[in-house]
Amino acid sequence: MFDIIIREAASRFGLGDKAGPLVQMLLAFITNKDSGGLSGFMSKLTSSGMGGMAQSWLGGGAGAQQVNNSQVESLFGGNGGLLGMITSKLGLGGSTVTAALGYLLPMVIGKLTPGGTVPTSLPNEVMGFITSGKSLLAGGAAAMGNAAGSAATRVADVGVSTGKAAGGGLMKWLPWVGAAIAALFLLNYCSKSGVEEANKAAAAAKATADAAAATAKSAADATAKAAADALAATKATAEAAAKAVAEAIPLGSGAIGGMFQGAPSIKVYFDTGKSEVATEFADKSKDLVDYLKANASAKAIVSGFNDPTGNAAANAELSKKRAQGVAAALKAAGVADDRVVLEKPADTTAGASQGNAEARRVEVTIRK
Repeated sequence: MFDIIIREAASRFGLGDKAGPLVQMLLAFITNKDSGGLSGFMSKLTSSGMGGMAQSWLGGGAGAQQVNNSQVESLFGGNGGLLGMITSKLGLGGSTVTAALGYLLPMVIGKLTPGGTVPTSLPNEVMGFITSGKSLLAGGAAAMGNAAGSAATRVADVGVSTGKAAGGGLMKWLPWVGAAIAALFLLNYCSKSGVEEANKAAAAAKATADAAAATAKSAADATAKAAADALAATKATAEAAAKAVAEAIPLGSGAIGGMFQGAPSIKVYFDTGKSEVATEFADKSKDLVDYLKANASAKAIVSGFNDPTGNAAANAELSKKRAQGVAAALKAAGVADDRVVLEKPADTTAGASQGNAEARRVEVTIRK
C-alpha cells in the first residue's frame, strides 16, 4: 500500500533502505492510540492552526498543500521528539529527516483517508505495516533516554571505556610491582652483592610497569581517535546526503520527472523573472504524456509557483504565465485541451523553505 511512497522518498532524499522504517515510524506516531489515533493527530493539526492544510490532504490529490520545515519541527517536537528518535534510530541527518517528513506527511494522510474522511479504524494491512514502526519508536524512545542515544555521547563512552581498559591493563602488572616492593624489603637482610642484585630486580620491575602503562595509554589514544574518526565520517555522510538533495533542484531553467500518487509527474523550473519553458521539457514529460494518452479519464493538473521576493501581484501574474506556458507545451505534445487543467495552488510560495530556486516552478500531476 505504501510501496510507491517509500520508493519516491528513497529516491528523492537518498534514504536507501531506511525509507521503509522511516515511513513505518511516521505511521506509528500519527496513529498512536495513546494520543487519540489518527483522529487525535488531525485534531492536533487543527489546534496548531494547520486545519485547512490538513483538510487538503484528505483523499490525496494534487491539491495537497506542502508542509514547511518549521511546521514539521512544531508537529514532531524537534530533536526531542519523533525527529530525534528517527535521527538516532536510523542514523540520518536532522535536515534530511525534517525534509522527508514534510514531503511524506500529506501523502501518508492521503493514503489513510481514501474516501476523503478520517476512518474510525484502519485496515489490517495498515496495522500490520505499522507494527514494526511501533517497535522502532519504542527502541528510539529508550535510546533518547540514555547516553548511547547520540554520536557525541558515544565518544564520551569511548573515553570511559578506554579509561577502564587502561586500568584493566595496569592491574595485570600489579604482581610485578609487588615483587619490586618485596625486593626493597630484602635490602635490609642481604649482603652488599645481594643489595646490588635486589636493586637490579627493582629496576627491572619498574621498567616493566612503565612499559605496561605506556602500552595502555597508547591503546586508549588509538581507540579515542578511531571513535572521533567514525563520528566525523558520520557527519560527512549526513552533509553529503543533504547536499545531494539540494543539488537535485536546478538553479535556473530545467525540468525533473518523477512520480506522484502512483502516476508520472513533472516539475518545471524557471529562471528568475522568466516564463520560458525549459528545452528539456519535451523529453522529461514523455512518461506523463504517454500516461495521459493511455488513460482517457486522467487529466493533467498544472499549478504555478513563485519565490516570495518582490511584488506579490507581479509574482502572481508570473506564476500564471509560467503555468500557461507549460499547459501550451503539453498541448503541443499531443494532449487535448480539455485534458489540461490550470489550478492555482493554495500557497503559491510553497517550497520556498528549500530555497527560491525550488519555489520558481510549475508542477504537473495526474488527477485520475
